[in-house]
Amino acid sequence: MTPLLPRPAPRFRPDFSLATVNIVLLLLLYFLVAGDPAAETERAIVPPSTRDLPLEGLPRPLLVAQPGGALALDGVAVTLPAVMDRIASGTLPRVHLLVSRDHPARALLDLAARLAGAGAELRLVTLRPSRPDGDGQ
Repeated sequence: MTPLLPRPAPRFRPDFSLATVNIVLLLLLYFLVAGDPAAETERAIVPPSTRDLPLEGLPRPLLVAQPGGALALDGVAVTLPAVMDRIASGTLPRVHLLVSRDHPARALLDLAARLAGAGAELRLVTLRPSRPDGDGQ
């Protein structure tokens, strides 16, 4: 009978998950501190601007609201009660609303609520920039 060899002592196996987590966290911390994903000019938001807008190409009937409260329907000055009367009579079932970007939001919401409350189908007209620098035409 051959003598049995003694069993080797169990080796210590280090757990690599803790080291992996530490390395990932250190890399994340490094990139948060040292990295800037975009330049300041790339992160800037430039709102579109419109110059010399040709109203002929926009949908009709077009109601243009000025910041002072003045309204123009298809290029003709009009009052809000006159627009409301036309909506109530059914001659103006749909209104395309165009406002400038500096128009007060509360005034826009109030006007939209009044037009929709009178029964008009309301569509907000927006303009997309036509040039890469962000200026709309």
